[in-house]
Amino acid sequence: MDATLLFSAWQRFLLVLPSYPLFSAVVCLLTIVSLAQRYLSSPWRRLPPGPRGYPLLGSALALRHKQRFLARCMAFGDVVYVNVAGQSTLIINSPRAAADLLDRHAAISSSRLRYIVAHELISGSHFMVMEGHTDRYFALCILHWRRMRRAMHEGFRPVAAVNYHVMEEEEAARLALALAGDAQASTPGAYVRHYAHYASSLLLAITYGRPLRDTDADRATAATLDGIIWHLERTMAPGSHLVEFFPWLLAIPARFAKWKREALEGHKRITRFYDGLIDDVKRRMAIGEAPPCLVRSLVEEKQHLGMSVDETAWTAGTAYTVGSETQAGTLEWITLVLAAHPTVQRRAQAALDAVVGHARAPRVRDRAQLPYITAVVREALRWRPPVPLGVPHVSDEDVWYEGMFIPKGTAYIVNMQACNADPDLYGMDAARFNPDRYLDEKGQLKPSPPDTKDEGHISYGFGRRSCVGKHVANDSLFVATATLLWAFDLSTVGPFDLDTYVDKGVTTVPKPFSCKFVSRFTEATAILTGELEAQ
Repeated sequence: MDATLLFSAWQRFLLVLPSYPLFSAVVCLLTIVSLAQRYLSSPWRRLPPGPRGYPLLGSALALRHKQRFLARCMAFGDVVYVNVAGQSTLIINSPRAAADLLDRHAAISSSRLRYIVAHELISGSHFMVMEGHTDRYFALCILHWRRMRRAMHEGFRPVAAVNYHVMEEEEAARLALALAGDAQASTPGAYVRHYAHYASSLLLAITYGRPLRDTDADRATAATLDGIIWHLERTMAPGSHLVEFFPWLLAIPARFAKWKREALEGHKRITRFYDGLIDDVKRRMAIGEAPPCLVRSLVEEKQHLGMSVDETAWTAGTAYTVGSETQAGTLEWITLVLAAHPTVQRRAQAALDAVVGHARAPRVRDRAQLPYITAVVREALRWRPPVPLGVPHVSDEDVWYEGMFIPKGTAYIVNMQACNADPDLYGMDAARFNPDRYLDEKGQLKPSPPDTKDEGHISYGFGRRSCVGKHVANDSLFVATATLLWAFDLSTVGPFDLDTYVDKGVTTVPKPFSCKFVSRFTEATAILTGELEAQ
């Protein structure tokens, strides 16, 4: 029966209906009951609590002031539901809820939001951090993601991380020497610049086996990589391109869409640059001059890993992009808390003097004997997580959690600042910087709180999206912190603020402050210089 006949029959039914009032009343009553039953049984009535937003836009405008909005959301409980311009979003405010939804349900909560420009066009769907965990866009998508994550894990697992200790120690020493030799080091612009250079050099060494030195080629490489990071962050920013809200615009040919043309040209340019860095490692491998690094392991295990050329290039590029930003920002927070807490600083330096002395610089291997410095690093990562909202997960199925309905496709945003300040795990002083919370009465590291994966915090993420490079990050942050404490007394110059930060989009850093770096003993510079020359 075609649509015309159905419509005609419906019209006749409506015309006849008034002639049978009792029948009409029964039909209306049954319709009302059916609609009421459907409404009462709808799972959407059991969404988690949350603030009301505007029609259509939801809470999209409120997210422009993230800190204020997140504080408001915490009043609604551990899980808060908001609508962001049509995107179902769950803000998670407790480590228990985060572990329940993202660790214990990792199989269905490890996907990502769709980033059309940054991920699909610019990276050619090779930016692993943004890659979907399931078959959302392409056939065998999950195998693609697994290959890249497996490759990253092979290069950064604890056994492999040992290969990077010498690089980490060398870059920490170079950082200390750069600060000692800079008369303007106390100004925010100066030491932040040194931290950024240190992080770039360290990640280039770990990823490509080529740290930054004072050459035109290295400066050009660093500038290009920084430009790539800026480009990706800009295109990932909410509202940067209309196609993110209206995916059908992707069908427009590139010659008629400047944004698409620029993205595709960027993909070619960036991939060509990454390929060049891979070729440089292969060249040095052929003549026996390539130190252990991520790319070397990817090339040596190419057949075993089953990686394509583009996958290899973008896996390495992703490692650099993610690591360099978070490493530099975390060092800024560590510098602030050490300068603002002289008692913590003196205690850490006393431990260094007892274990390391003044005859050599600290090593990664000293960590087992320096639990207090490990506690300082852990506490800094807990107190100010470098990526305070992480990267959103996305649910692949409907989920019921403690009687609340979470629909398929919901974006999970973890409020890591709130989770890391949970008083049930960290005490009523959780908002205060206190490394002692990680130590027992004998001054040794005590077992980590539940669901923190032996890290003592949740800043490295959850489930199948947890940070693959956390072992390397822990090693490098330890030796950099230990070297700065070994070489310098740190003190603030003028006012400083522990409670505010600068939002860089994905990461956050302290509000600019001045910090004085005073050499602790006259031989420090000579010892660092001698050790670098001996390598």
